Amino acid sequence: MILVSGANGRFGRRIVQHLIARSPAPVVGRLAVSVREPALAADLASRGVEIRHGDFDQPATLAGAFAGIERLILTTTDGPRPQRIARHRQAIAAARDAGVQHVFYVSLLDVAADSPAECAAVHREAENALADSGLAHTVLRNTLYADDLPQLAGPALNDGILALPAGEGIVSLVSRDELAQAMAAAALAPRLEKHVYELTGQVASGYAAIAGKIARVGGQPLRYAAIAEADYVAAQQQAGLPAWQASALGSLFRAVAEGRFARTSNDFAALVGHPPKSLDCMIHEYFTPRSTS
Repeated sequence: MILVSGANGRFGRRIVQHLIARSPAPVVGRLAVSVREPALAADLASRGVEIRHGDFDQPATLAGAFAGIERLILTTTDGPRPQRIARHRQAIAAARDAGVQHVFYVSLLDVAADSPAECAAVHREAENALADSGLAHTVLRNTLYADDLPQLAGPALNDGILALPAGEGIVSLVSRDELAQAMAAAALAPRLEKHVYELTGQVASGYAAIAGKIARVGGQPLRYAAIAEADYVAAQQQAGLPAWQASALGSLFRAVAEGRFARTSNDFAALVGHPPKSLDCMIHEYFTPRSTS
């Protein structure tokens, strides 16, 4: 049986949907999810998915959540760094104790020890915990989400400036949905060739080029302005983000500025069977003006 943790989240839910779509047989007895609030997963239960209560903040719930599971897709959680690190360690220990045969960990492209990104440390610690656990595992390192572009650029279209602390760094982007498709493909594969997969877009682009593409498609002026990280963090907090989240975002863009998300690979195609959508295609999907007629 395959289990997806965090299946009420935006990313976890997409993984489950792709597992259902890709499964060659009905998922009853073959697919389960671990969620903090089982009532919110009623729609999955109606499709034959087994709903289990599992809360990384309550380790006692994880023994039952992971019981009898062969393959676990372990998605990351939100929150301040110490909290996330503790949660992942507890989940990995519970998977080991429950006899899970293989863990697929949803990681990040940048996990370097010298990375400025706060989330790099979170994922590095989880990868290390998996290595120390003795569990068979596959690490799936995601690039940044393309479908965050509307959230980034939407407000910027009002004044025509996309202000980010990304410097001249370039980044490859893939949508959550396509990355979830790769997770499902990996978990269903009879065997995998690699221990670590880097899931990236086909090409890497700077935010100046991205802003230009958005402007052409959306028909509104938009240019990129590189700003100081402290100014970005302050603006995000003023907009209502918690301090930890604003700081984490700022440090993530600093990692972009340092070129840590610039590399590309063919790992996505190796898992899914075709490359991810191009940046141009995704920008057309997100920013083409909708007809009001």
